[in-house]
Amino acid sequence: MIEKASTAHLAGSGDPTLDRRYAWAEAAFKEGDAQACVEILDQTLAQAYHFTAAWHLYGLAQEALGHKEEAATAWRQCLDLDPNDHFGARLDLARIGAMAAEDATSENFSGTLFDAYAERFDSHLTQALHYTAPALLKAALATFCDNADRAFRFDTVLDLGCGTGLMGEAIREQAGFLAGCDVSPRMIERARAKTTAASSPLYDKLAVAGLTAFLSSRPDASVDLILAADVFVYLGELRPAFAQTARVLKRGGLFAFTVQSHDGEGVVVGADRRFAHAEGWLRGRLKEAGLRPLLLEPASTRQDRDVAVPGLLVVTERR
Repeated sequence: MIEKASTAHLAGSGDPTLDRRYAWAEAAFKEGDAQACVEILDQTLAQAYHFTAAWHLYGLAQEALGHKEEAATAWRQCLDLDPNDHFGARLDLARIGAMAAEDATSENFSGTLFDAYAERFDSHLTQALHYTAPALLKAALATFCDNADRAFRFDTVLDLGCGTGLMGEAIREQAGFLAGCDVSPRMIERARAKTTAASSPLYDKLAVAGLTAFLSSRPDASVDLILAADVFVYLGELRPAFAQTARVLKRGGLFAFTVQSHDGEGVVVGADRRFAHAEGWLRGRLKEAGLRPLLLEPASTRQDRDVAVPGLLVVTERR
């Protein structure tokens, strides 16, 4: 289960004077003066070794100065102080090659991040980032069903990492029972508000949960379609999620998702702190789980600074 505790005790030192120093260090870093940031934090951490947010910022400043070993040490200290990793230190360690990307998933960080993002999520994603994952997934499923001469209709649908409900809105007409889960309570609140405001329910069930935990609570062979629209950019190792997906799907059930991709091998964490999965690695994990790719093709679901982010659009079937 995802921890929902407040991060307030991690973001401050408990001493107003030291908290002000941290604010000065943060301002220096944002202005491009990483050295000043480090010097201020050296003094701050000498008096407040428990100051988790300061350790995270210290790592960022050391990285900016080209001191990767010092950055890694700072982020490991973050994890010692906050094993639940609300600051995403695992992602930063993986980003600089100090931790295997498959081990760097941090659901608490994702929940904290999206709680803060919930109010402006829809407009920012669709207008600024030109997000298209729900439309691409729906179109791919419609094409497959048409070519396979099967109804474009699914009795039971799970929307993993449903966020505010953009994927749910896209697939609602084709779903009988539609359930969604997300690690962010505020995202679920937004999705629930849409459900309440609509003339007919958007989701029939909503849960605050990590996607693998949510899948684990579902009965065997009980679901016709599972969707994950741009969710795996926040997960490194996908083996547990794929295994649970295969268990929960009915025979012939479909699993459709998008990922961010790269041309190398395995899994990496990019500068955007998102996971990118190589096509070969992805095919191997799907085969292990008993999921047969019906469609696996390049597709960009969003833009970053007006540049299309490379990705893959995938539709699989339980064998």
